[in-house]
Amino acid sequence: MAEDPIKKAEARRIANEALKSEIDLTRQLGKLLETNLQTSGRMNEAVRDRARILRQNLNDQKSQVSIDEKIANVKNNIASAQAKIAQSSAGDKRIKVDIHKATLANQKSELMRLQISKRVLDVTNKIKGAIGIAAILTAVSKIAQQFAATLDTIGKQFGSLNVLGEGFKQELLSSQEAVVGIGATIEDVVAATNELSSEFGLSLDQAADLSAQVIDTARAVGLSNEEAARLSGILQTTSGLSGEQAERLTEGAFQLAAANRVNPSAVLRDMAASSETFAMFSEDGGDNLAKAAIQARALGLSLDTTSKIAEGLLDFEQSITKEVEASVLIGRQLNFQKARELALNNDIEGAITNVVSQLGSEAEFNRLNSIQRKAIADSIGVSVADMAKMVANQGKSNILAGETAKSFQDIIGKDAMSELTAVLNELKIFGVAIANILGPPLMGLAKLVNFVLTPLGNAVVGLSGGIRGVDDFRSGPGGITTMAGPAGVFRLNPRDSVLATTNPIPVNDFMTGPPGSMGGNSNVSVSVGGKISGRDIVFFQEQGAEFGDAPGNGLM
Repeated sequence: MAEDPIKKAEARRIANEALKSEIDLTRQLGKLLETNLQTSGRMNEAVRDRARILRQNLNDQKSQVSIDEKIANVKNNIASAQAKIAQSSAGDKRIKVDIHKATLANQKSELMRLQISKRVLDVTNKIKGAIGIAAILTAVSKIAQQFAATLDTIGKQFGSLNVLGEGFKQELLSSQEAVVGIGATIEDVVAATNELSSEFGLSLDQAADLSAQVIDTARAVGLSNEEAARLSGILQTTSGLSGEQAERLTEGAFQLAAANRVNPSAVLRDMAASSETFAMFSEDGGDNLAKAAIQARALGLSLDTTSKIAEGLLDFEQSITKEVEASVLIGRQLNFQKARELALNNDIEGAITNVVSQLGSEAEFNRLNSIQRKAIADSIGVSVADMAKMVANQGKSNILAGETAKSFQDIIGKDAMSELTAVLNELKIFGVAIANILGPPLMGLAKLVNFVLTPLGNAVVGLSGGIRGVDDFRSGPGGITTMAGPAGVFRLNPRDSVLATTNPIPVNDFMTGPPGSMGGNSNVSVSVGGKISGRDIVFFQEQGAEFGDAPGNGLM
């Protein structure tokens, strides 16, 4: 089918109009469309769809369409883009999936912008007419201070906001708005972002994007933000999971532990502290270690302890030697060969179940002497105290019976707080949203004021220094090579220390008179010099022959 030049011209007109929009997201989409039109020989379906969405966004901005209608239109655009992407995933090669993905990301951001605007509009409508000018100024001041404190927190951790870029800052602000409802703050967002980007190789932008998700998971499962970030990073780097998959496994492990009446938070803390175990034994996206961590806590142990048992079993020579020694001492045969096979296949849960089944009953354990108990404990690489826990709780070693952490639904941070707290946190969302919307223009105003005040401040500082300073003070060494005065011009050694002033210095015992009035008719010529030796100033005089002596130096 021949290309319709009218449609292409209309698409160019839409792109040009979008580039003039005051809204960043609209300009971005216009730029993308302009690039498509320049690089694509034809108006494919993805480009036509992008032009349609952009035309609708522009019409919504110019018309009196309500904010709810605008939100509904953007949601339809999102659904359309997702359908196209799904169609491409199903094998339709005609779909330009990259264009639709970029359009989807743009419209998601547009939806967030409209939703925030709606919140602000709702709050504004409620408070309109209820406050006077003084109250407005107070509110604006508080908003500016709140937004400034947010930027200060980001800058304190990551440095120059100008260098980091606007995108990174906006990611953190968006994450802040997402977590306020669960009682978190920008400090939590910054800490989670820092943990993810510092320890696991995630870029700053990736870490900032994941931070809200990590904080929500932390609230839902009873971990600190740093622990949740660490666990997410471990699962992503050692088990090959995405951020969303790591969240699902974490929340699944929490629910699986709770379903088996095992402390879920303790299980997850074990997992977050076991990066080496995940690096060595992780399989099936980390599900095997989630189950091993639950089993370990059911036995009264930690994942780190049971993983060391598995690791010790794989030291074949040492393990078999200890196994034989223990068998001889307790008078019955231990055989951990099956446990070794399971550990070799990364099945810690199965290996521990096999080991526990051979430890004997609690009554049998109590009949053993100290040497026999120590021998059994050494055969599996644990302390006698830990082995006693395994014996006492051996009925729980197979507690999961084939269950998996992947079979549970999503849980959210709000589930971990009371209804009253949730309502109060919802109110905080309005304050943060307003601060993040009004903050940037207020910061622009502050920048303008600072631009005016900075040179004025520098001038005042200079004036103050001039008033307080001594206008004719000069000092060395090395700073003065020439001195001029009523007696003439003198050249100085630049290595000398010199103190000079034009201010008169009164001297009590100095007298003047005509020649001969000071007594005697002798002509005296004395030249005085000095130098610094250590911390002392030593002066020398050179006297002429008029004293009746040969010329020479004397210490003064």
